[in-house]
Amino acid sequence: MLELDLNTMIIMTILISIFSVVSLFFLWLLQSRRKGTGFWVIGMLCIAIGNLLIYGIGNISDCLSLFVGDLFYILGFLLILRGIRIFVGQSPLRSLDFSLPPLMVVLFYYLSCGSQNVNVRVATISLVLMVICFIIVITFVRDKKTPWLFVGLAGCAVFGSFGVFQGIRGGISLFYYFGYELLPHEILLSVYFLGGTFILSGSSIALILLLYVSLKSELEIYFFAVNQSDSSIIITDRAGLIEYVNPACQKKTGYLLKDLIGKNPRIFSSGEMDKKGYASLWKSLSTGNAWHGEFHNRKKNGDFFWELASIAPVKQKNNKISHYIAIKQDITELKHAKKQILYMANHDALTGLAMRQFFQDRLIKALADAKLNKQKIAVLFLDLDGFKKVNDSFGHHTGDFVLKEVAIRLTESVREIDTVGRIGGDEFCILLTNIKDQESTITISEKLIKIIDKPYKYKNESIDIGVSIGIALYPDHADTPEKLVELADKAMYTIKRKGRNNYALTTDAQSFAVTKSAEELDSFVR
Repeated sequence: MLELDLNTMIIMTILISIFSVVSLFFLWLLQSRRKGTGFWVIGMLCIAIGNLLIYGIGNISDCLSLFVGDLFYILGFLLILRGIRIFVGQSPLRSLDFSLPPLMVVLFYYLSCGSQNVNVRVATISLVLMVICFIIVITFVRDKKTPWLFVGLAGCAVFGSFGVFQGIRGGISLFYYFGYELLPHEILLSVYFLGGTFILSGSSIALILLLYVSLKSELEIYFFAVNQSDSSIIITDRAGLIEYVNPACQKKTGYLLKDLIGKNPRIFSSGEMDKKGYASLWKSLSTGNAWHGEFHNRKKNGDFFWELASIAPVKQKNNKISHYIAIKQDITELKHAKKQILYMANHDALTGLAMRQFFQDRLIKALADAKLNKQKIAVLFLDLDGFKKVNDSFGHHTGDFVLKEVAIRLTESVREIDTVGRIGGDEFCILLTNIKDQESTITISEKLIKIIDKPYKYKNESIDIGVSIGIALYPDHADTPEKLVELADKAMYTIKRKGRNNYALTTDAQSFAVTKSAEELDSFVR
């Protein structure tokens, strides 16, 4: 019956070792940073093999069973020690790792297959295990600021108890060696295996808890980092439904977490992103690639804002996509600043009208659209009559006032789709798009002459100026931006020679005299 009990306890020890190996192995697989836990798995596997060999006494040679079994047992605890030191951030004891196994091979072979002195063999293995366990305890207690301190102290208790247990066992074996029998051998074996079973169970649980607490601590750090981030972070499932948004996203959009869970991120959409943009986004994500781009989104209160987004798929170990994570940064102010800088680069500082190059770009685009859609466009070249006299008589401050007022009157006299530009000094250009015919252009020109002709009130002065307008149309007169501007400019100078404050429509390009130098025209075109 006692033999059955001993066999049962050995089997229990083996099963506990195997259970520990399996549990630690799966926890090891879950880790992104292994940190030495693989040594725990291999160490427990060595202990399980050692127990199996010890259980095989009687079926295989005692020499092989005891020698290899004890060696695997020591090697298992040595690997666990190495893994724990790596786990807590301490350097492995390489001198112990490389010197102890060869020493144990020689010593255990001699004690198991040579002298076959059981008591000395037991005392030796107990001493080695006691030293390893006490080193593990010292390793645990060195760092008192770790998040797993409580579990580490529990591990100290377990491995410390096992070390004390091995010390007592080794001492009793020495008493037997010198002829002092403190307890019957059968009872001693029962106590040894029973104690070993409980302590091995405790050490396995301690290691599993240590790994669990470490994983939990890592997750808490990541969760804290995400929660404290100034960037908006959204996590969706594979179907694109929101599972989590961080506080920064809630604050930015005005939505609460409960408002967003289970919703599609399109809840933020302003409706300005076209279908092609979304198609490109999902094409990248569905193929496992990250997507980078901008969103023009809308808050819960209706306010619009810009975000720079980076969206990436979250892949599991099997490379299958399970979630998507979006990290977004508010770039509204940057967008506004960029828009302002672009506006300043393209618009006249005094009048706010389009500058020469910007007007030219608008003309090129309008002409391309007109050719595509078979529409008419017109270019009006304007030169103020009598403006030099204003500067000479009233000063440049008054002249600047008049220019700004002229810009306002011109802008208010045309449609939003048209473009008014200041070419330089007192010269202006107007681009009229999608016009019906020449008559409508003449009507607009007559309207502009009347508006510009109205007096300008500045301080106590009433200032009168006029305007001469030259007109060129596509496709009636020219089909290139350069030619349209050139013909409108020639027509304007023709009317100036004929009396000013009027308009002239291009009829035959060759009939107009060029009064400006080719260099000035080339400068405008460039």
